[in-house]
Amino acid sequence: MNKKIIGMRTIKTSLVVIIAYYVSSIIPNSLEFSLIYAAIIAIDTSVTSSVKVGLYRVLGTIIGSVIGLVFSYLPIYKGIAMSLGVIVVILITNYLDTKKATGIGIVLVIIILLGSEEYTPLLYSIQRTIDTLLGVLIATVVNIVIFPPDQMMNVRNSFEDFKAIAKDVIPSVILFKSNEGIDVMNKTLGVFSSQMDTLEGEMSILRKSENEEYLYYKKLLEESEKINIYLETLSLTDESVEITKDNSSKLSKYFKMDIYKEKYISIETSTREELIYNYTLSKLLNSYEKVNAAARFPKE
Repeated sequence: MNKKIIGMRTIKTSLVVIIAYYVSSIIPNSLEFSLIYAAIIAIDTSVTSSVKVGLYRVLGTIIGSVIGLVFSYLPIYKGIAMSLGVIVVILITNYLDTKKATGIGIVLVIIILLGSEEYTPLLYSIQRTIDTLLGVLIATVVNIVIFPPDQMMNVRNSFEDFKAIAKDVIPSVILFKSNEGIDVMNKTLGVFSSQMDTLEGEMSILRKSENEEYLYYKKLLEESEKINIYLETLSLTDESVEITKDNSSKLSKYFKMDIYKEKYISIETSTREELIYNYTLSKLLNSYEKVNAAARFPKE
């Protein structure tokens, strides 16, 4: 698998830095670091997650600026004020279950408490809040407008990756009793599932055809998860179990392998363990048939 040396997220991040720095240079009394930092950490991998991250950063900015302002008026050693302010931000974001807002909230507390001799704490707090909100806005707009992430393509690719891995791992486990590839297949399925979760978050902005394609891949994910469960179950079975002629024929057909056996077991001659094994194998092969036959979503 070829990996890009410089991905689109890297390009977007560098672009965000340029825009954020330019904006900070033309806005009076802005702090470059505050604006640029906020823009960088608000870049994310999908349109929906970018907006969500932006909202979290806004919340963190508000929490941090308020806490920083309050502690800037307390007559205590500045280092202690920073420490207490950080603790309060963490407690609030944990309570609100918005941990993604924690980092920028902490940064705002420290920036505001470091302060400036030229401005009052209130004015300085307002200025830094505006800087941070502008940074978040820049990152969100760039991520949405400039080459927005194609999450549907990510889903398609992750499914194809799983299908390719399953094609290698299934015969390895069933015919050669080797379980080495199961962990790889688990991870590949995890990526496919994660990409589907991200796509599900973008349902509200998908076109009708993309909604249909989402449902198409959702069914394939269900079959892929069945394959994973069935294969893990089969991998735990004793190596001495025999398979039926029907399952052997399907293995030969799906995996293009010649399987030579002098005799096959039948229902009448099977042990209880062999009955369970062949039933599970049959279910796995049925799911694999659906996954293997699946093509890219048919476009009209």
